[in-house]
Amino acid sequence: MSATPERDARRLVRELALSVLCHLESYPASEHAAAIPLVLDAPPSGDGDDEDAFAQLARSTDVRARAEELVALWSTRRDEIDALIESTSRSWRLSRMDRVDRNIVRLAATELLARADVPRAAVLSEAVRLASRYGSERSAAFVNGLVEDLAKRVRPESGAGA
Repeated sequence: MSATPERDARRLVRELALSVLCHLESYPASEHAAAIPLVLDAPPSGDGDDEDAFAQLARSTDVRARAEELVALWSTRRDEIDALIESTSRSWRLSRMDRVDRNIVRLAATELLARADVPRAAVLSEAVRLASRYGSERSAAFVNGLVEDLAKRVRPESGAGA
């Protein structure tokens, strides 16, 4: 499958949203709305390339706006999404999951619940891609299994190939 500008944009949006969600864990839930612009306006210090990439994503008006929208969708349904993940995960409580894996699954669950325009297969594929890129060596398999189970619960009418 070849990349399209829209698919590329969605990938960048998910990467920025993942970074924001990971950073939001350092703030109390009551401060998330105020913390989002802080995270986006002050990129984390890093080892050069990743820091520059994050700053570039945060400066892209379209990517930033869409990432903020995705994070806001998660934020407004956080309790519902976290409860869904907890009830779907067979052997891991949300609090015991790796921070990156947990937030990738949160983004995927958000899209499955609130973004009917995004195909189920795209949500799963992108979650696995993020896990492969940013997670541990076991993250992709973990995220794949959990997001697939979430998709079956949230969008059962969508066949496995949808």
